[in-house]
Amino acid sequence: MEEMDEIVQEFLVESYENLDQLDRDLVALEQEPGSRELLGSIFRTIHTIKGTSGFLAFNNLESVTHVGENLLARLRDGKMSMTPTTTDVLLAMVDVVRELLAAIEERGTEEGVEVAAAVAAITAVLEGREPAATPVADLLPEAAAPAEPVVAEVAEPEAEPVVETPAAPAPVAEAPA
Repeated sequence: MEEMDEIVQEFLVESYENLDQLDRDLVALEQEPGSRELLGSIFRTIHTIKGTSGFLAFNNLESVTHVGENLLARLRDGKMSMTPTTTDVLLAMVDVVRELLAAIEERGTEEGVEVAAAVAAITAVLEGREPAATPVADLLPEAAAPAEPVVAEVAEPEAEPVVETPAAPAPVAEAPA
């Protein structure tokens, strides 16, 4: 069992590193929406996460990355074009993947993380439909309630009086006699 824990930990580390690169690639893709190179890089990242999650039996993670991979393959192969909707569902997919990874890291399971809405939205885009049943904003994990600002009065330190000490006269060397 310990060996499996090590494999899962390595998977989490690699997945987080891959998602950091994926974030950079998605930002670049917004600047170059037709870049086959960027789409290929994003596809490979999701493909890697999908494959390993299947091996480790993280079925929800495998499910969401599988449909995401299908969308990315069509974009990469020029069968579909990037649109604001495809960008939105890809970003939502990445958020769900991060949420799943966090659950695995914290609880050892992906249970409790909703993936059906993200899968349905990506599937709708793959089928040429707008993901109207679930607004993309609803796919994003809920943000925590804003924290109350912590404000404390900071007392100004009292200034210490500056006392100047007279400098001692410099020693004078006596001339030899």
